[in-house]
Amino acid sequence: MKYFKKYPVFYFLMALLLALFVAGVAVAVYFWNDDATNAKKLASSMRSYNNALAEDPTQKSIDSAKKNIVALNERLDFLKKDLTRASDNIFKPASFTEGYQLREELRGLVNSWRRSATSKEIVVPEEMDFGFKKYVAPSAEAPKNTAIEALWKQACVLDYINKKLFNCKSEESPMMIVNIQREVLAEEGVATQERRRTRATARARANAASRGDNFKIDENITARKAGSLDTLAYRFVFAGHTDVLRRFLNQLKDFDAMLVVRSIDVRPADSAVVSALTKNSGAEEDAAPAADDSSLAGAFGDSGEGAAAPVVINENKVPVVTDNVSEFAVVIEYVDVVTDKKKAVSEEKGKKSSAKSKK
Repeated sequence: MKYFKKYPVFYFLMALLLALFVAGVAVAVYFWNDDATNAKKLASSMRSYNNALAEDPTQKSIDSAKKNIVALNERLDFLKKDLTRASDNIFKPASFTEGYQLREELRGLVNSWRRSATSKEIVVPEEMDFGFKKYVAPSAEAPKNTAIEALWKQACVLDYINKKLFNCKSEESPMMIVNIQREVLAEEGVATQERRRTRATARARANAASRGDNFKIDENITARKAGSLDTLAYRFVFAGHTDVLRRFLNQLKDFDAMLVVRSIDVRPADSAVVSALTKNSGAEEDAAPAADDSSLAGAFGDSGEGAAAPVVINENKVPVVTDNVSEFAVVIEYVDVVTDKKKAVSEEKGKKSSAKSKK
């Protein structure tokens, strides 16, 4: 204590220097920790930068990618042409511009389909108009002029598929076209109503689905994708033996047109369908006709004079079924790739329509 009193300035400077030393150590430790943290962040940033730099395409990579895109487009064009070899035969030029002219053309097509089916001994119901009853009935209205192009395209595709279906008929196998349905196009301007779900049996639902001229393809099976793929959907309901379906599918696998089978339903044919096929084939309704007495007597040996004639019991006339007739429902889509040109045309039409509405 005596030294502190004797040398107060010295001790004050020592305490001050000691405090400065402790503060310096604390500051050094703080900045050392901060420098270590920043060093870790810098290392992480450098790694991210190096990874991004490694993934960043160089001009050489960009040129190579462009060549690959060009080659891919050429390959896609080749595949599209190869899958649409029959396009020139499918799509016939339309020589009409009015709805009533298309109506008469559709009536001619329906009549030609009926004649083609009849010439091949295919049974076709009188009330069936191949999905175009709305336009070919005697008192039908003409389609809208805006729907002419789309309806004609749909009819051309149906004509092409019908030819394949008619070619499935063989001389040995009977065949009946129960119904042919098409989807209602948006250009027709007809509001489609969804059927309410009922607790009917599966057979009753199948019968209801096969009736009528039009149907709506299930969204779960369609290949349609807005802006990429447009499709035209059809349902073909026909009856016959299994070989008819097999020949039809074999004709579709030629890939000369972009036709895709989306679903196949098979069920036993109704009695009305079987009767129509039997009547058309000229088969006898009775499978076991009654024989005369002499033939029956011969079967049991010579009866001789005075022998009793055998008693013929002909109460059971149920024919024995040897070939089952099935009813097939095949849903087919014609796939059309949406190109940029088509998008531009549709956008231009949309702009024109919006401008007219504003006026």
